[in-house]
Amino acid sequence: MANILEKYGIKEVADVTFYEIEDDESRGAPVLYLDTLKVSTIEQTAEEAEARGGKGNPPLIIWDYGKEINVTLEDALFSAKSMSVMFGGGAKAKDITSVVRTFPASKVSAEGKVIERGVELTLTNPEYYKADGTEGTAEDADFVTGTVTVTGTQIEISADTFPGTYYITGDTYARSSVTGKDEFFQFIIPKAKVQSENSITLEAEGDPAVFNMSLRVLRPSDGVMMKLVQYEIPQG
Repeated sequence: MANILEKYGIKEVADVTFYEIEDDESRGAPVLYLDTLKVSTIEQTAEEAEARGGKGNPPLIIWDYGKEINVTLEDALFSAKSMSVMFGGGAKAKDITSVVRTFPASKVSAEGKVIERGVELTLTNPEYYKADGTEGTAEDADFVTGTVTVTGTQIEISADTFPGTYYITGDTYARSSVTGKDEFFQFIIPKAKVQSENSITLEAEGDPAVFNMSLRVLRPSDGVMMKLVQYEIPQG
């Protein structure tokens, strides 16, 4: 039984795991593991209705309703899988062997080679364009567009595909104010919908881009929207 005098502090960001949800609403296979988060926030909100009356019309009774729990994750890094979950591709990604690139003509050699960050790229099937968008030649072009052979991954974001719903756990630590020792702390969200609104900011100055993911907690059939678990590992 919890001691009502025990107090704890939480500072560490959580490591968060996304799981599939089975037909019976139980936890399925893991889909995504995030251990490079900068921020993981849980926010509970609700609406109120109140009865007022008497001198000064003060509130007499307050009813709470419309509870919502929202989770915000801010990741310092990304993976093909995390981008797929964020933007609605699910687990779908495919390998690619080429991309189309455009470079200023001054950077492209006569053989179609370009050095970018110490890596040599070769443009095949080059197309030459002038600054006004008309076609040019290798001698008078301002831009060159061509195909580059690569190995990579492509995630397709379709108009009819949206982010899914997942079973989610977050693992961190709670530190005892008495002993100064960390104990395990976990939150469990049986059903959370990844929100469709996402943005990635690319800028020349400032901090590196972060990857934000917003989740809205849904009500499962048993009504338990979230569980907070504090535990120790028995030793010996």
